[in-house]
Amino acid sequence: AVVTGASSGIGAAIAKSLASAGMVVVGLARRVERVEALRDDLEDDETRKRLHAVKCDVSKEEDILEAFRWVEENLGGVDVLINNAGVLPETTLVTPGNTEVLRQVMDINVMGLVLCSREAFQSMK
Repeated sequence: AVVTGASSGIGAAIAKSLASAGMVVVGLARRVERVEALRDDLEDDETRKRLHAVKCDVSKEEDILEAFRWVEENLGGVDVLINNAGVLPETTLVTPGNTEVLRQVMDINVMGLVLCSREAFQSMK
């Protein structure tokens, strides 16, 4: 399973739960060291071996392409994708001067989800 936003919160909990249940998991995150720390905290060596940490900023298409290429080359492809990465900044649509914040929201919450889904689909074919 590929889990986006696996460095904290719900994504970290999902990655940990799936690895503990016996699934091979690739945790994608900008803060890859947090996924590595999560892996190090798992209960046994076999579970730790199932959780792979891959650096990926889902707002950057090249990061997504590289991450899914790594999954394909090292694990044989994607069986499950959990699009968890997302942001909710403290702003509104009508806040003056927040264009860059809104662009970041769209890049992560929409384009990141779409591009990860596209790459996972290609891997699953």
